[in-house]
Amino acid sequence: MNDIDKLLEKYFEGETSSQEEKILRDYFLQAKIEDRHKAYKPIFNFFSEEMNEISPKKKTNKSHFRWIGIAAGILIIAGIWSLFYIPNVKETKSLVYVDGKEITDAGLISAEVLNSIDNITNINEEVINTQIGVLDSFTE
Repeated sequence: MNDIDKLLEKYFEGETSSQEEKILRDYFLQAKIEDRHKAYKPIFNFFSEEMNEISPKKKTNKSHFRWIGIAAGILIIAGIWSLFYIPNVKETKSLVYVDGKEITDAGLISAEVLNSIDNITNINEEVINTQIGVLDSFTE
């Protein structure tokens, strides 16, 4: 009976295994239990009755596993294919639109930007030098 007390303590602390809970359910299904444990009997009898009312799970068909296997295979093939697929993308380092025209030549872009900077008035020389330094970093 001392073991039942320990199991009850573990049960209410949420630390029992399913095997230990089965021991408790079996104990409380007996007609002869200790007086100090009678308060817990309705709890465990309720759980035992509920377990009997739960319908058994249907067996899964092997065809479900076959479809899962096929889907997993397709995903693996798609993953491997995506690792080796390299799209043919034209890389452009610089691109500017001036008056609606696309310019990709770095020299022309630099000239257009410098021309734009020259056209701006009332800018101090330090800002212009900073802008030119930024432009030089693009052409390097």
